[in-house]
Amino acid sequence: MLNNFAKFLLVSTSLSPLLGAVAVNKFARGESLVQWGSWLAVAMLLIFLCWAVLIYAAKNAQQHAFLIKEFERDDKEVLAFLIAYLLPFLSTDKMGFAGDWLTGTYVLVIIFLVIAHAGALHFNPVMGLLGYHFYSVKNDDGVSHLLISKAELRRPGHEIKTVKLANHIYLNTEGKDAR
Repeated sequence: MLNNFAKFLLVSTSLSPLLGAVAVNKFARGESLVQWGSWLAVAMLLIFLCWAVLIYAAKNAQQHAFLIKEFERDDKEVLAFLIAYLLPFLSTDKMGFAGDWLTGTYVLVIIFLVIAHAGALHFNPVMGLLGYHFYSVKNDDGVSHLLISKAELRRPGHEIKTVKLANHIYLNTEGKDAR
């Protein structure tokens, strides 16, 4: 189990589209390559780290059998996150990401804390781009967990191979063929 590091990384990578939006906003305002390129570089680094940690966990973490009693698709609540990702485009010269790095950092930290505290890992556009789906699943004890899977779940009542990323967060290590 990767635990807090995995959770921190997953929350951080969910912010990479916001960092990309800041880079596009700065580029559109005609700012220098250093000013917008650094935001883009961090966004790309987070995407790479997300991919790398998921590959590492799938290959190296201890496997667990997970019996899925019930499941529900959990990556459909996107509107609130899209509004947060559009924040840099709404900022003015006096407020936001455009000129004041401190305000921009504050907004990023607030969004990060809200996502982390709410456990809103179920919407991470980077992981969606990498082909992952999020499911709210219940095991045979009736306990709810978050399952991250490249395979699309089709019916309950079967066992899958997973690795535990953090408390109540599992990664399906089976291929795209879900039952």
